[in-house]
Amino acid sequence: MIDRLIALGENGWARLFLVALVVLSFQTTIFNDMRPFGVCLQVMLLLAASAGLAKGSETGAIAGFMVGLMYDLVLTTPLGVGAAVLAAVGYLAGYVHSFVHEPTWWSRMLLAAGASAVGMILMPFALTVVGAEGVLTTRVIGVAFVVAVFNGAFSLPFERVCRWALADAPQRA
Repeated sequence: MIDRLIALGENGWARLFLVALVVLSFQTTIFNDMRPFGVCLQVMLLLAASAGLAKGSETGAIAGFMVGLMYDLVLTTPLGVGAAVLAAVGYLAGYVHSFVHEPTWWSRMLLAAGASAVGMILMPFALTVVGAEGVLTTRVIGVAFVVAVFNGAFSLPFERVCRWALADAPQRA
């Protein structure tokens, strides 16, 4: 039994799932009530972008899909829309990050902010495609800006957590 728990703790995807569960609890409680400039901050989006920055586009897309699906399960939006958008954000963050030769702390912050802004703009478009009405307004630009500034500011600690969570398991003898 203990060996199974140790093996589960060594699995990077299980660690990311547990981290995403904690972040989801913060998203649905604290960040749902704390609204600077009237905008609900999106830490789940930040987690998806940080996973892409930490481990590349392919891992970012898978992590973004997992995080987005978890977020979809508590939202009233159609199931899978958030997962698709967050997968695209994770992929985009990792893909654009691969073009930076030696990324610095500020370039990673800018990439996280840009990927978050793109995600906040993609979400209303995706919701409009599946039939939601009234979500694609001019307010989306202001919301994307506020979320991008917040996510850029907190991207470095999130990226470090994602790098830890998705680290390869140590080899046992």
